[in-house]
Amino acid sequence: MRRTQIYLTDEQRQRIARLAADGGLSQAAVIRRILDEALGVDNGARGRLAAVAATAGLLRDAPDWPEWLAGVRIRDADARLGVLGL
Repeated sequence: MRRTQIYLTDEQRQRIARLAADGGLSQAAVIRRILDEALGVDNGARGRLAAVAATAGLLRDAPDWPEWLAGVRIRDADARLGVLGL
């Protein structure tokens, strides 16, 4: 990273300070995020969010963890192979 100085209006500084405080970030981090978004720089966050959005609810009809675990923990190897059709 390189240090860059810019002039901001009072309103810009106030809004950036508010965003930083709300997000628990530094003002520099807020400015970098705004620039990344405006310039179309993808730091991977958009891709990760898109993956979450695309898969959300995908397994809504799947059994809950305890039910699934009970199903895969069949007592012996013959029973497990039987479930697989072997």
